[in-house]
Amino acid sequence: MDENEKLILNSWDINAKLWTRTIRDKQIESRAIVTDAAIINTALQLKPQTFLDIGCGEGWLCRELFSQGIDGWGVDVCADLIAAAKYSGDSRFLVCSYSDLQWQKFANIRHFSCLICNFSILGQSALSEIAEAGLNLLENRGYLIVQTLHPLIACGESPYEDGWRETSWQGIADEVFHPAPWYFRTVESWIKEFHAWNYRLLNLQEPCHPRTKKPISIIFVFQRQ
Repeated sequence: MDENEKLILNSWDINAKLWTRTIRDKQIESRAIVTDAAIINTALQLKPQTFLDIGCGEGWLCRELFSQGIDGWGVDVCADLIAAAKYSGDSRFLVCSYSDLQWQKFANIRHFSCLICNFSILGQSALSEIAEAGLNLLENRGYLIVQTLHPLIACGESPYEDGWRETSWQGIADEVFHPAPWYFRTVESWIKEFHAWNYRLLNLQEPCHPRTKKPISIIFVFQRQ
């Protein structure tokens, strides 16, 4: 495993409890006012019967979709985050790395209507690992939803090209998070890489901050061909 990928995993092990508290207390403004609702609405518009939340964290999105009567599972490589997810009383959460996803079995679901990656594709290899797993886990013509930081905003003053960047936790509550690298992709790169795995882009959304009118995130909806 690449050293940067190891640093990402290590940082989530360190940040797990702090992240759980931050999410449950709704301390991240962009999520509270824009991006949480955006990913929920995008998923619901597809009318899935089943879903897999990849990189589910402490499980908030799974709980929202469960409450809508949609069956599914959440997976995350961080054991502490999965423990926090299960603490709510639901057992449909598993510790699983992205590289092991394609071999993972889910008790009551053989193929999913959609896979959801909500700010959870952080490393360079994560995209290809998830795309490959989707070939086994998705039903025919199933959907893959990705929400990530909008590249135009996330790029900052750096060149607009693929590459490793340092995490900025500025504006995330009043806590000090352990930093980690993350892999930046241009809009073109996101689309081309998923196309290479035989996923077709169906929809692209750019949720904006209601006050600044600038894009906070970007949501891709792909369909397995």
